[in-house]
Amino acid sequence: MSVKQYISRKLQEHSKKYYILEGIRKVVLVGALCVFTYASFELSNIYLDYKQDSAAYENMEEMFEIPDVEAGETQTDILGNTIVNSKSAAKWAYDFNKLKNMNADAVGWIKQDNIISYPIVVGTDNTYYLSHNAAHQENNAGAIFLDYRVEGGLDAKNCIIYGHDMLNNSMFGTLIKYVSKSYYNEHPYFDIYIGEKGYRYRVFAAYETDEIGDTYSYNFADDEEFQNYINLCLAKRLYTTEVTEITTVNQIVTLSTCTRHNQRKRMIVQLVKGEPLN
Repeated sequence: MSVKQYISRKLQEHSKKYYILEGIRKVVLVGALCVFTYASFELSNIYLDYKQDSAAYENMEEMFEIPDVEAGETQTDILGNTIVNSKSAAKWAYDFNKLKNMNADAVGWIKQDNIISYPIVVGTDNTYYLSHNAAHQENNAGAIFLDYRVEGGLDAKNCIIYGHDMLNNSMFGTLIKYVSKSYYNEHPYFDIYIGEKGYRYRVFAAYETDEIGDTYSYNFADDEEFQNYINLCLAKRLYTTEVTEITTVNQIVTLSTCTRHNQRKRMIVQLVKGEPLN
């Protein structure tokens, strides 16, 4: 083989390798671009869902905002005339009839300061409100809903209420913070409206559990069975709370949401019914 032929063959081999590598590079680049485009599309959908969900529930909460007439300030001008400040503040006044007119599935409302404030609804199964908000609009944030199998609804011995753990901490996204006792110390209670009446509920237990288990017990056969359930929950809690004793005369609520580290685990925050709200 002459020198010229050798150089020519090497050039051909180099050129072939170049085109193979260049082809691989382009395939990888196109694949990465497709993944990026899909991820961007999914993130956009999630953002739009969050935005739509937030707007929908803000509108629901605004149903109960009325002018606070007592907030008007009275002043006197230089002639001695009384002037009333017309810029009265708005206050939140729950109206169960308004809520029922919006959605016949509504059974109450759950509220915790300015952190959680949502209608409680109940469907004919435990799947519909996973993907529909309280206004029956399709949305991945879903709604806060009562387990349809619980006899007695929000007046049952143990009301099981579900809500999604949203990454922006909406819905039941803040429940996972109850793994910390310091968070409990700052937020030891919830307000729950049953029909037209509101009650203060005290947090008595917070813990993680399996997605299927004895925590989700309901419709107890007798007081002994209910007391055994209460004792079981008290034994599971991550830390002690101000609630030291619960008996069968009490009513409790079990709030349930997902955890972010394990799809098969659930974060549980349990409450005991207390005094009526003024």
